[in-house]
Amino acid sequence: DMNLFTRALSRSNSVEELTFRWNSNENAQALLTGVDFSSYKALNLCGNNLRTNGRTDISDLIAANPPLVELNLDINRLNDDDAVLIA
Repeated sequence: DMNLFTRALSRSNSVEELTFRWNSNENAQALLTGVDFSSYKALNLCGNNLRTNGRTDISDLIAANPPLVELNLDINRLNDDDAVLIA
């Protein structure tokens, strides 16, 4: 269950990298809104059919996370408008 998963990740202080691939847009959005990624160095969100639908979750994540050195958003449903929001 995503609620349990996001709570467990939120309570962990030792996780620096996360691969969350081939899930769904809904699960990826739950992860983005439910977990504090401020100390993560690498996030792989490949293949989740992720789209922003005007939300700023991804750009907020980048702005609030100076240690982030790798963010993989390959094979999602991001379009040009999403790229502008993320940039």
